[in-house]
Amino acid sequence: MGNKIKYNEENFLKALSLYSLMGAVIGLFLAIIYLIFNNAYIVFLRGLALTMGYLVITGGIHLDGTADTSDGIFSGRTGERIFEIMSDSHIGAFGVISLIMVLLSQFVLFSYVDIYSCFMMPVVGRTCVIISSWNKKYAKKTKGMGTLFVESINTKVLVFNMLILLVFVLLMLNRLIILTACFAALTSSYFISCGIEDKIGGMTGDTCGFITEVSQIIFMILVLFLKG
Repeated sequence: MGNKIKYNEENFLKALSLYSLMGAVIGLFLAIIYLIFNNAYIVFLRGLALTMGYLVITGGIHLDGTADTSDGIFSGRTGERIFEIMSDSHIGAFGVISLIMVLLSQFVLFSYVDIYSCFMMPVVGRTCVIISSWNKKYAKKTKGMGTLFVESINTKVLVFNMLILLVFVLLMLNRLIILTACFAALTSSYFISCGIEDKIGGMTGDTCGFITEVSQIIFMILVLFLKG
C-alpha cells in the first residue's frame, strides 16, 4: 500500500483474524484476468496471464520464500547452517528447481481450472499458512519479518480464518469439489509444516511463503483431479 497506510503492530495483530480475506482480494483480481482471457481457444494464454498476474499482485514474495526454504531444507545440512543458507542472497540449485516447478505448475493449472477455483486458490493458500503456523514457534534465534506473524497465530485466529474460507467455499457453484480439495490442501500443509518444524524447530517467513505456494498447487491439482 506504499505510504498510504502506516504500519501499526496492534492493527497488524487484529488483522490476522481476517488474513484469508487478503487471499480473496487477490482472487478477485485473478478472476478479472480470467474473464478477460476466457476463451476456449487461448487456454494457455490465460494460464500465462494468470501466472504473470499473480506474480505481479503478490510481488513474488512467496516465490522468494519458496526458493530460500528449498535451498535450506533440501541442502542436507543441519542446525544453524540451514538458516545461513536460507538467509543467503544467492540462490542454489534447489531454489532454482523449486521456482521452475512452481511457475510451470501454476501455468499449466491456471490454464485448466475454472474461475471459481481460480478465485479460491489464494484464499486457500493464506488459510493454509495460518493452519501451518498455528501452535508453532518462530524457528530463528534472531527476529525476522515473520516473527510476529508466526508467534501470533492462536486458536482464535485459526477459527476466524477457517470460517472465512468456509463462507467462500459455500458461495461457489462446485462447492463439494472445492471443499474436498480445501480439506486435502489444509491437511497436507499442516503435515508439511510439522516436517519443517522437525527439521528447523518451527516456522519462518520463508517457510510460510513455501507453504503458500505448495498448498495452492495441491489445491488446484486436486480440483482438476476430482472434476476429471
